[in-house]
Amino acid sequence: MTAASAFALGSAGTLAVTRWAERGEIPPAAAPGALLDDASRLNPTAVRGVLFASPSADDTARTVAPLLRRIAAGDDPALAVAGVRHSMGGQSMLAGGWVLDTRPMNQITLDRAARVVRVGAGTTWRDLIPVLNAAGLSPKVMQSNHDFSVGGSLSVNCHGWHAAHPPIAGTVRRLRLLTATGDVRTCSPSENPELFGSVLGGYGLFGVILDADLEVWPNAIYTPHFQSMPASEYAATFAAEVYAPGTTTEMAYGRLSVDPRSFLEEAILVRFEPEPGTAGTVLPLTEPAAPELQRAVFRNSAGSGPGKALRWGLEREAAPWLARPLSRNTIQNQPAAVYADHSAETCDILHEYFIPQRRLWEFVQNARRVIEPSGVELLNVTVRDVRRDTRTALAYAREDVFGLVMNFRQERTGPADERMRKLTRSLIDAAAEVGGTFYLPYRLHATGGQLRRAYPGWDAAMAAKVRLDPRLVFRNALFDTYG
Repeated sequence: MTAASAFALGSAGTLAVTRWAERGEIPPAAAPGALLDDASRLNPTAVRGVLFASPSADDTARTVAPLLRRIAAGDDPALAVAGVRHSMGGQSMLAGGWVLDTRPMNQITLDRAARVVRVGAGTTWRDLIPVLNAAGLSPKVMQSNHDFSVGGSLSVNCHGWHAAHPPIAGTVRRLRLLTATGDVRTCSPSENPELFGSVLGGYGLFGVILDADLEVWPNAIYTPHFQSMPASEYAATFAAEVYAPGTTTEMAYGRLSVDPRSFLEEAILVRFEPEPGTAGTVLPLTEPAAPELQRAVFRNSAGSGPGKALRWGLEREAAPWLARPLSRNTIQNQPAAVYADHSAETCDILHEYFIPQRRLWEFVQNARRVIEPSGVELLNVTVRDVRRDTRTALAYAREDVFGLVMNFRQERTGPADERMRKLTRSLIDAAAEVGGTFYLPYRLHATGGQLRRAYPGWDAAMAAKVRLDPRLVFRNALFDTYG
């Protein structure tokens, strides 16, 4: 098969899987030698086969354990663990290896009194939010969209718009892991703590997360508040509005302008405060209004300076007038697919950089100097509040940081990917210069030196991986690139 034909088949397969995922369905089992891809649509990967989990975590452990033992004995290739494959660098795939699709493992048990929910790792937030909503509860920490698996969120140690919270690892009471030996181990901050800290943010390299007990949060009606300011004043404004004594802000995010006339020089802060008397009540669950209009405005800004100017004007001027109170769950009840690029010629590529809050503007200035001459189009920048992570071996927030999520559009060609590689390395260096880090679920464009500078615990984590999994039963493209 030529590279071009593999690329085309991978694109077709990814589009089909994307459509299934958008409908919340499980695709049929893949044939041996299946060609898989991830959200980047740049990684067509021929795998040995796809194994699907069972709805029950215990049944999954029983059916998968024999394969793990065959892998350890050298009778089968290694296994990668996948959810919806929304990573972008092959973190959920392995060329020539097995892939475990965890999505059928989606059982949910809620302890409303304790505000803890036990969730099968394949459960999507799309499935979990209605269960919590019916009890007046909401996810405590998740991504800003609902079309990801819980196991995937734990494996990348995600974060979202939740103000004054560390990443999702801080909400995990305990989890159960299927290890390389085929045994099930319970992990928590006090039970098997090394394994607990390795699995969270460990990208499936330490075992299969079967289920997890997560702390949840009261749902409430939130009133949105909008402020515009120069990007140079964002950190100070955020501190005054979100960290000030007595603040009631529970969710918040920022945007930086990609309008060519004010590129990365202007900012918006959006804060959400709960209305008194609504916390913990059972509220209607809706989806955010007019997703088709939101998509049209966003996609029509791609490749268009006037389109970006229009979008920024709407966000800055119109959104405060149009916004209405809505529930915490409604804010999170939207798929990332609303904005996705379905073009055969281009794709959206995410980056994220974690910057010490006091040095945000310094990084933004350096990023602007790198991005503007790169020839790579920046579509969006969202700024998130991420508090210090003290639980995980590969912590990206080793102090309180702002997470800058950057969405770039690139052509699906080799030269375009090389331009993106060059830009990524320059932005990683810019983050490192101010004491920042970068996120690992995306394209594997960092050098080994850059990764180890951003994650000084990487080699120790990989040594623990080899000690716990000496036969390298669990592998993926991330490990093969940097392990």
